Amino acid sequence: MVLVLDFDQTLTTTDTLSAIAAIAKRKHPDSREFSWFTKQYLADYAAHESRWAQLTASRAVNRNLLNQYLESFRPIEAALLDRMSQHGLLAGLTRADLYTGGRLVQLRPNAADVVGQFLHTRGCHVCVVSVNWSADFIRGALDASGIDSKLIRVYCNDLDFDTSTGVSSGKVRPRLVVAGDKVAAIAKFKNEIMQQCGGDPLLVYAGDSLTDLPALLLADIGLLVGQSSRVTRWCHQLGVEFGKPRTSEGNRILYRLHDWASAPWLIDQAVGRAHL
Repeated sequence: MVLVLDFDQTLTTTDTLSAIAAIAKRKHPDSREFSWFTKQYLADYAAHESRWAQLTASRAVNRNLLNQYLESFRPIEAALLDRMSQHGLLAGLTRADLYTGGRLVQLRPNAADVVGQFLHTRGCHVCVVSVNWSADFIRGALDASGIDSKLIRVYCNDLDFDTSTGVSSGKVRPRLVVAGDKVAAIAKFKNEIMQQCGGDPLLVYAGDSLTDLPALLLADIGLLVGQSSRVTRWCHQLGVEFGKPRTSEGNRILYRLHDWASAPWLIDQAVGRAHL
């Protein structure tokens, strides 16, 4: 089995990007406030939504439209990363700073126990795929919660570090910025596992937002964490029913995950149904 996890608000209780910015702010109190970057991003987002609504008012809702919509955010996400890089928002940080900051992050109840259980299940391979800005930050959060991050592959954006000093220039390397990048990273990870172990492993994906929806629908078993109204609305428009196998797609299924403690039972239930 391949278990792929989003990070922010899937494993964590809150979005952690502002926490990363706060680490830098403590080191450089005179730097630009993170709220400025947020304001610029939200202005771009609002303008994009207005344009998109006009362009798609008469188009039928389908998977292609979903993918086009999510891909259309690439310039907005790239602009945010460019602003951060140009203004040095995260300049001066070390990997140790980020790892230590990550250790303060709180995971959702039962998430660490469940992930740890799967990590020690024979034949189960786990990775995190996130639009977060630091693998070191993610690993700090996992390790602090008792999850051995050395056993987990992490795909995300990352900072550029000086090879001699180990200090960040503030430039963010954009590796995963939109939903399609997540899908590509998942395919890469699964292909690597298939080459190592053979066969076609079961793919389970857990995510919380619309950016996760393509991956949730691609997975044999998708786990929607939380109560995203946007995901719910798109699923309704696409004709995807929660908890019901999609027979036209090889019985792929999407569940709502209200508590991480129920994840093993949901996965077992789906696997059992597939073998009936």
